[in-house]
Amino acid sequence: MSRSLIFGGGVISDIRYVKNMIKPDDYIICADSGYSHCSSMGIVPHLVVGDFDSYRGDVSKSCEIIREEKDKNDTDTMIAVKQAINRGYNDILMLGMTGGRLDHTLANIQTIVYAADKGANIQIIDKQLMITALTSGNEIHIQPDTRRTLSIFSFTDICEGVNIKGTKFELNNEMLNNKFPLGVSNDFLPGSEAVISVQKGTLIIICDKLS
Repeated sequence: MSRSLIFGGGVISDIRYVKNMIKPDDYIICADSGYSHCSSMGIVPHLVVGDFDSYRGDVSKSCEIIREEKDKNDTDTMIAVKQAINRGYNDILMLGMTGGRLDHTLANIQTIVYAADKGANIQIIDKQLMITALTSGNEIHIQPDTRRTLSIFSFTDICEGVNIKGTKFELNNEMLNNKFPLGVSNDFLPGSEAVISVQKGTLIIICDKLS
């Protein structure tokens, strides 16, 4: 199964960077005004979802459209993620998900935790940023990049058995909680990939590009 790309209405710092990421077999979903990003790149998505409170322009007749009521529990992005999962896509990249309203950014981080709990490999991606969630019993390998910082945060009350290898500051079977940012601003070691694992709980992992 190919992957799904989901476009939100947040900031995309480099449209060319994002356009070069798109593969021919990607299944593209737009959450409401995320359609504007695809339109600016000349890309016709497969599916557009939302209440269309932020995008009021025309949508290509080639797109499947799911219109939702404005008063609803799920955000447009959550609806898009659920559609991707329900259609069999477990590899999901989310674009245009940060840089706008802080409440929307936090909601999008909660959304990737929802998807990770469903077994999806999901990331928020931009040229400057990568955010992902790591759930109990899982491990992630991140390739070294001396121009990025690496931070981990406990999303659940407590994360147990946290390990970080291949970074300036390593952890071995550590416990993190969501009240103290012990895992912020780590550095990659030259030539060494970062390996992060957690036995119990959910971690948020953020790689941020240095200016």
